[in-house]
Amino acid sequence: MHYIKKSLNELAIISAGHPIRDAVRDVPGGDVAVVQIRNVRVDTGVDWASVARTNLSGRREPDWLKPGDVLFSARGQRNVAVCLDAPPIKAVCSPHFFLIRITDSKSVLPEFLAWQMNLPSAQQYFAQSATGSYIKSIRRQVLESLSLLIPSLDRRLIVNRQQELERIAGNLLTQKKRA
Repeated sequence: MHYIKKSLNELAIISAGHPIRDAVRDVPGGDVAVVQIRNVRVDTGVDWASVARTNLSGRREPDWLKPGDVLFSARGQRNVAVCLDAPPIKAVCSPHFFLIRITDSKSVLPEFLAWQMNLPSAQQYFAQSATGSYIKSIRRQVLESLSLLIPSLDRRLIVNRQQELERIAGNLLTQKKRA
């Protein structure tokens, strides 16, 4: 297989989560969801039903979460990445996350990026690079330097064509059995 090796900062813009000074308080009727580490699981993504709703204050215009954004938990023992589906309401992520937005969508899909960031090799890199004695954290530079292996476009096209032909052949066999 042909792969291209790129660092994360060559493929995406990485920014810190929304600055929130105090604890996030769930406000009845709040118009903004704030995704926190406890709301995220690598296998299921964001549990939107458990996300606190609040009203944001401050002068800074929030960087609203969008489908295809990747959230990376930069603090604690679980440094996982999840790709977002469509948020049900306007939403931001807490400052314990890095928000990753793909800039080169022809090279990599956000789902693939999140999957690769959760592989044991990437997790080992994060564990070795974490700072802090009590609460471990991943610095932005560490995240930006993460090396990723991206299948080349010609390889992806070959694989896609093979899958397409296998589906066509499977459909033909299914139709033949019914006749």
